[in-house]
Amino acid sequence: MLSRDLSDSVRVTGEAHVWGGMALDTSTGLVRGVAVGTGESDALTRAIQMGLTKPAGGLPPGQPDEVLCAPELRAQIIEILLSLIPGDGLPRVRATEPPAEAEDIFDSFVGRMSGRAQPTKPPNPSDWALLYRRAFDFYRAAPWTRWDDGIVLALETSIDRTDGGLAAVVMGNAGIQYGLVLYPGGHIPPGLDDWQPGLPVPMLPGTLSLMLDPPSNLPRDVREKAFRYGWPPDAELVPAVLRLDPEGGSDPGEAEAQLLAVALAAVTAHDSRGPVAVGSTRQATNGEIVLGNGRTASFSIAQRPPTPAPDVPRFRVHQAGSDLVPRGTSVVLGHLPWASVAALRAAARIQRPFLPGAPRPAGTEVPLLAILPKPKRGESIAAKVAELDPYGVTAVRTDEGQEVFVLAGGNGAQLLMEVPASSPSVSDFRRRMRATRGLHVVMVADEATSRGEGTIYGLFECHQPLPEGLRRTDKRRRGDPPKRRR
Repeated sequence: MLSRDLSDSVRVTGEAHVWGGMALDTSTGLVRGVAVGTGESDALTRAIQMGLTKPAGGLPPGQPDEVLCAPELRAQIIEILLSLIPGDGLPRVRATEPPAEAEDIFDSFVGRMSGRAQPTKPPNPSDWALLYRRAFDFYRAAPWTRWDDGIVLALETSIDRTDGGLAAVVMGNAGIQYGLVLYPGGHIPPGLDDWQPGLPVPMLPGTLSLMLDPPSNLPRDVREKAFRYGWPPDAELVPAVLRLDPEGGSDPGEAEAQLLAVALAAVTAHDSRGPVAVGSTRQATNGEIVLGNGRTASFSIAQRPPTPAPDVPRFRVHQAGSDLVPRGTSVVLGHLPWASVAALRAAARIQRPFLPGAPRPAGTEVPLLAILPKPKRGESIAAKVAELDPYGVTAVRTDEGQEVFVLAGGNGAQLLMEVPASSPSVSDFRRRMRATRGLHVVMVADEATSRGEGTIYGLFECHQPLPEGLRRTDKRRRGDPPKRRR
């Protein structure tokens, strides 16, 4: 016997409270009786009466040999049985915690009453346990601080039969809705980018979502299920899992729960490397996880290149933005010994290596441009730098004698700072860039990292090819004799 308060999931006109009661047959796992009522005793009485006289599921009517229930229900169940079963044939009532399978069956009943379609083959407890465990890893990693919903991750798994694989999108960079969405076919549905509130959502059948919301925003059955499977009750956000179709949402089946668990593991593993530039030979992340049924599932995930607009030249012009570095943020020019780059790579939360085709390290020092963020801004700045897919730093001289440093990338450009052209730091930076043949490092880190403390939020190894032709120092000085051609 089970009971729940359904008041925040099910509405009955004229009633402030709605309770559900359920009688399960332990030998078959089928529902013998299920009912709703205005109070707990009312719902339990109706469910027990149905189970005794007109059971569901094709089961024969009859009196049970034993009744199992949660300890807090035992006295109430005995009282109800005494009112329904005459004579001395009262079955034994034993207090025990309901098994996970029983609670999941009740969840399915509540979901149906709430308007969510139910799968023909629901997940078993081991599937739910794995899904919530992988969801908690995703939640703790907070990948939305490094990825936004404009980045599509191409996901392939050994348990998905969808043509084209899956498109995985991390939600939450804007701070509105956190989670992960999986689109079948490997692409975002047409029209989704242009969707406006009030219009039908262009959703592909079979889309899966795991959204993280404050517990108070979720129905009780959704948050209680997460808590039963190990989600910390004091967590700020709690997951809700849905299969999305044009007609509405439904609870996931066994296959969907397993696929979402694999996707969460893949995204978390890929995020642990930091956003990797599209086109890198190291961009794909591969791995395996063991499913609840003991099978092993493999995955491969990589960032998908943006789809170019048709009939548009590949050459693009970006207006340099000025919102990467908040006002008051320090930006400094410096250098590092090459030997220290390996240690910084290991310590960085986001690390993008030199791309294939870049020159081999040269010189004794690597030029460095460091962005030193204010507290709590480091991860967001590093994520924005990663989104730029940076080629590197370049300097433009203005008519006022200033050098404007710009971070240019495949997805845009950002102004970083202005420095007097006569500054020794500018000439030193240019000299080191020539020595390394354009190799340099852009780092987002706490200022305390110079003392071996603090956090390195992002380390981006860049290559900015030097302009061809004579350098300023190679030009003929006035008064030098011209070189003769042969």
